[in-house]
Amino acid sequence: MAQELPRLENAEAHARLVHRIYTDRRACAESRELLLAVAYASALAPAVPANRVLSHAARLLGRTSTGRSRLAELVAADAPRYERPREAGDWGPGQAPGCQAPRLRPYVYRPRRPAPATEAAVPLRQPPASPGARIPPGYVPPIDYRNSQGVCGADSHHKVLEHDPRTGWVTAHWFCRRHADHAERVAAQVREQNAVAPEPIPNRGGLLPSYFKTDWEEVYRHYAPASWSPPSYGLAADAWPTPGSSLPKRSRLRLITD
Repeated sequence: MAQELPRLENAEAHARLVHRIYTDRRACAESRELLLAVAYASALAPAVPANRVLSHAARLLGRTSTGRSRLAELVAADAPRYERPREAGDWGPGQAPGCQAPRLRPYVYRPRRPAPATEAAVPLRQPPASPGARIPPGYVPPIDYRNSQGVCGADSHHKVLEHDPRTGWVTAHWFCRRHADHAERVAAQVREQNAVAPEPIPNRGGLLPSYFKTDWEEVYRHYAPASWSPPSYGLAADAWPTPGSSLPKRSRLRLITD
């Protein structure tokens, strides 16, 4: 896509930008590589036309093993969006997090009873003798998490989503079949606040608009999935509200779309 950006005044200005990118805790290795490539292509790369910034950055980043442009993948990954936590997703039977209902009695491990065998099993080879585990004096076995956290911990079948009234972020509560009444009670408790919860604040992407100015919505629509839509909080991660903290507003390099 056609982009235009004036050069940085000197190498010192570029060094400050690189330092800011490397110290940005929001950037992972891939997004940091994308930011550095765009910064170099738009500021210091020799003989780069002003309207070929992203094209030059694409050549710097190369292609994946399948031949796909890495720039396309990295820009799509930087699209501003909210991603739910993994435990709030759809899980199959026996894969969901354990039941969060309160435990009424301590958990005690009970090994399964062996299935009755009609004939005695004959081992093909005698197993080697095991010296056995040596337990040091005073050893105390760790407390099972179900007892330390006071939760049921059984396989869950009911999921209740709670939306934070300040951020719109989702918290999942899981319950087993025996504690379906707890799931109904929690669902009733969060129903009103879920109805008035705001649009979730984005928690992924938005770094490119935090460093460079251009029509990033057009860029994201070109590379991101068709289902992507710009969040109401803005495209730049610097502008997203964070409860309990505030991010300083920083200057950005100006990109102009032809």
